[in-house]
Amino acid sequence: MSNETNEQQKEPVVANTTEQTTVNHNESEQTVQVASKKNKKKRDWLFWTIVGLPTAISLVYFGLIASNQYISESSFLVRSAKNQANTGALGALFQGMGIARSQDDTYAVQEYMRSRTALGELSKNIPVRSFYQEKGDIFSKFNGLNLSYWQNDEAFYQYYTDKIIVNVDPVSGVSTLQVNTFDAAQSKQINEALLQKAEQLINNINDRARLDTITYAEKNLKTAQENASKTAQALMAYRTKNGVLDLKQQSEMKMALMAKLQDELISIQTQLDQVRAVTPENPQISGLQAREQSLKNEIRKQSQLITGSDNQSIAKQAAKYQQLALENELANQQVSSALSALETARAEADRQQLYLEVVAQPSQPDMPQKPTRIYNIIATFVISLMVYGVVKLLTASIREHRN
Repeated sequence: MSNETNEQQKEPVVANTTEQTTVNHNESEQTVQVASKKNKKKRDWLFWTIVGLPTAISLVYFGLIASNQYISESSFLVRSAKNQANTGALGALFQGMGIARSQDDTYAVQEYMRSRTALGELSKNIPVRSFYQEKGDIFSKFNGLNLSYWQNDEAFYQYYTDKIIVNVDPVSGVSTLQVNTFDAAQSKQINEALLQKAEQLINNINDRARLDTITYAEKNLKTAQENASKTAQALMAYRTKNGVLDLKQQSEMKMALMAKLQDELISIQTQLDQVRAVTPENPQISGLQAREQSLKNEIRKQSQLITGSDNQSIAKQAAKYQQLALENELANQQVSSALSALETARAEADRQQLYLEVVAQPSQPDMPQKPTRIYNIIATFVISLMVYGVVKLLTASIREHRN
């Protein structure tokens, strides 16, 4: 009896334990399901926030709001008559015509087109600012939110530089100009105006280079002429003061006279010796002696004029005269060289002129090139997915670290 009673008491205990285990298991399953639902809701919320919302905004903006933008394109070449090394088919073509492209000046034109100076020149004749401020959607036009902070010229210039693109092909030297506005005709108008301003810039460079080159050559010529005039006046003053017309000719004349007197003296002395030898008492001897003495005195006088120590001698005058004559000759040569340099400078200034040659005239597009709507929507979706994946990885890493 007692054993049966114990067995009957144990059976309810086992049953109670089984029921408790079943209840705990059910509660755990319910907890897991609730947590799973919460995580799923959290994932859905994260997905729609990071991926769905940006993609929807992109779809609405690029599909319904974004304004069409038109790009006018032209191409040009800055060339020069100078002989330069050219590469590429186009460069070889121009070189065969005696024309070479000018790479450095091409970059100067490129910088000018995107400069504040070019924008200011354009604004004098074209309402460039109104083109970008009156048309376009609120996000793409200039100061679409109409904020007073963005009404200054610097803000518009920063906006404007994003609409003007100039690319240079380093091989052919051809530059491409692209102007982006919200109207095809306005894009073409700005493109044409920029090409005109660039051509004016090239002309100004030509004029400045020509003026500098010729002015320098003329200045050298003027200096040489003044120097030649001074040396000529100094030489003339010396001639007038010393009674010298041409020292070289006078010296040659003096030497010729000395030679003639020497020959005559020798002849007289020979004749005198002969007379003395034949008739020592001949009365002609005194006359010949007087003639001999006269010739010696004249020779001495002429020798003194040529090689004497006084300032009137040719020897004394020769150093100063030759110095003045040499200075005058060099000055005249400098004048001749300066004249030749001036003519060369004028020819070189004309030969080295720069030209802006328009290869392709500005186009007027008949369809918008921007915005690339489908591409931007897909790009937004892909980037959002990438961001979502990174966030998911970070979240999972943080959760694992906590556990």
